Amino acid sequence: MTIRSAVIADDEFLNRDLMEEILSRLDIRVRTAKDGVQVLRALEDEPADLLMTDIRMPGMGGLKLLHKAKEKWPAMPVVMMTAYASVESAVESMRQGAYDYLMKPFGVEQVEALLLRLSERQQLLREVVMLREENRDRHRARNFLGQTPVMNDVFAVIERAARSNATVLVNGESGTGKELVARALHEQSPRAGGPFVKVNCAALTETLLASELFGHEKGSFTGADSQRIGRFELADKGTILLDEISEISPELQAKLLRVLEERQFERVGGEHTISVDVRVVATTNRDLPEEVAAGRFREDLYYRLNVIPISMPPLRERGDDVPNILRHYLAHFGAEMGCEPSFTDDGLALLCAYPWPGNVRELVNVVERLVVLSGDVPLDERAVRRCLPELVRNSAAGNAAGSSADSAPLLSLDEMEKAHLQRALDHSQGDIQAAADLLQVSPRVLQTRMKKHGM
Repeated sequence: MTIRSAVIADDEFLNRDLMEEILSRLDIRVRTAKDGVQVLRALEDEPADLLMTDIRMPGMGGLKLLHKAKEKWPAMPVVMMTAYASVESAVESMRQGAYDYLMKPFGVEQVEALLLRLSERQQLLREVVMLREENRDRHRARNFLGQTPVMNDVFAVIERAARSNATVLVNGESGTGKELVARALHEQSPRAGGPFVKVNCAALTETLLASELFGHEKGSFTGADSQRIGRFELADKGTILLDEISEISPELQAKLLRVLEERQFERVGGEHTISVDVRVVATTNRDLPEEVAAGRFREDLYYRLNVIPISMPPLRERGDDVPNILRHYLAHFGAEMGCEPSFTDDGLALLCAYPWPGNVRELVNVVERLVVLSGDVPLDERAVRRCLPELVRNSAAGNAAGSSADSAPLLSLDEMEKAHLQRALDHSQGDIQAAADLLQVSPRVLQTRMKKHGM
């Protein structure tokens, strides 16, 4: 249990005594007060991990106490206690920032379940904050590698957009750095002190994704053994990244539209409306206008998402950046391995001739593999060919040999993608999961692309 201290506010002695007994049995140090004024004095003397307050008290009531406590101790969770007749006030208190409420009379099991949920939420928030602090400098926009005009345009949009709360839609092929854009937007925004929460929309079924986004109440579906706090709630006062937004179902698209318009939702199986203050960044590797025209994506949702569009160029359109990116990651992984590897001119030329269909993500993986397998050995053409996996080696050789053949026919992007998918499937002997891992996409995305090409 991560809750170690609590303040209980209730004007009835028996209720204070009961709550003190329950919390003490859970090794929580308790202080009690009979009104809001006493609570504020107690918290001024010593802050607490939790405030539990009755709504109706003489003098300063629970709602006013909630407002003042949130002003001075915004990170401290507040739980309201109320009789049935004041449920509407309890719901209103949640809109104003209370974590939850308990309806009198309540038992030990209800209190224990609520505190367990709260402890899990606090732990998640702490982990998010720790990760944010570790990654803050790494995700500044100018830490992106690139000096080509197209990347300078991306940097400029990130820096301008970060100052606003506008929804951002980042599009581009897999591996181009769309998540890095989202993190840079967050870290340079006024919300940098809040959480950054990511949801992979392609990785979950519709039911699980709804639960992941909005949370669920106990018993709302098979397997829902306890209440769950959704990612939108966890991202309150921060940023939520909806990765691969094009993969969500039409029903969820409608629910998401409401969140974007009103910043309100209900947990799955719940009746209480939850309000959040969240900046939304969505990413996709699909052509959303094309998805809208095909009836697979809501037009109104697309316009809500596309307030500020950012397009990440594929690495093959950033040819002048590739040598510097290769050298950067070579030095990075060399430092991790305690060695100082270097490229020879012919080794670097071989890698620059490769079209990098997996973009920067693929490049990073390849360079790490080169460093691990070669160490301090100079990475000439022979060393590069020896270390690269069969798929990359053959593709690089083919591109290097054909780069000067003016008569070779050019393939369309669709033809290139289909051929690349087929090579990945051949290499993995038809295993969808293995091919998806090789291409750094989810099996669902791979199957979608295969279906597009009639494979």
